[in-house]
Amino acid sequence: MISAKLMKSLEEQGFTLEFSRYQSNEEQIIELIKEHNERLFLALPLLLRYEFSYKNIINKINKEEKALFIRIILIAHSIFQTEKIEHEHIKRIIQHYHLSATITKEEHAYYALAFKDALQRKANAQEKAITTQINMRTTLHLNKALSLIYSPAKRRIMEKIFNHELLTNTELKYYYRAIRPLCEAILNESLQKYLRIIWVLKKYS
Repeated sequence: MISAKLMKSLEEQGFTLEFSRYQSNEEQIIELIKEHNERLFLALPLLLRYEFSYKNIINKINKEEKALFIRIILIAHSIFQTEKIEHEHIKRIIQHYHLSATITKEEHAYYALAFKDALQRKANAQEKAITTQINMRTTLHLNKALSLIYSPAKRRIMEKIFNHELLTNTELKYYYRAIRPLCEAILNESLQKYLRIIWVLKKYS
């Protein structure tokens, strides 16, 4: 098995491997339990948010693993209640199989903190992805608008200025001769009002 440390290092170098996905939530839960890793157990409540067959899982784990699984189901149930997360499937399992165990406050807090941290990281990642998409679309729209007004040579010089890059003497002369006058015209308030009237009248005519 490839170590997580090696995979993380390879990913930082831009290399990734394609792995097969789990066929079911039960398969993922069973494999996680059988890792016998306390840190990985913290991920179980995340998986228990989704439907799973309790019977299929307990038939494939040993007695010790079953006791652990029951405890985490009860912890997840308590976390979901506190966080107001729908979990009718877990309520049914607890009632049907009469699951019970003593959970300490410290144990509950340990799992609850990891659960909330994971959800926050996922939300942050999703927000970052949305922001990236918005920025990409904004850039595309900006480039399209610029291409209607400025030639490729003018856009290259403007991009250098935007990125705080020094212009050559030739580029500087070209900027003052051909780019700056056009920028001043576009920024002129009277011109903007005039163009806005033209655009509105044409839009609704």
